[in-house]
Amino acid sequence: MAALREMEVNLVSLIKVANETQSRIRDQGLGGNYSQNHDCFNYASNVWKQSLRLAELKKLEYELTGKDQNGRVIKKKDS
Repeated sequence: MAALREMEVNLVSLIKVANETQSRIRDQGLGGNYSQNHDCFNYASNVWKQSLRLAELKKLEYELTGKDQNGRVIKKKDS
């Protein structure tokens, strides 16, 4: 599924830039140059969006298969 693949790509990229920033902090401290438009925000935002998309798809699956929001089968009441 594209959403899952895109989420993985963004997570890998987020971890990479976060590690690079952590290394810069450790090596250069306040003397380093830091971006006001850091890539971490974009990657983290994309991960959140894909997570939301996957959660909505799961909710739709549960609704179509007669399950509640936790994935348990909804028992029909006798009327």
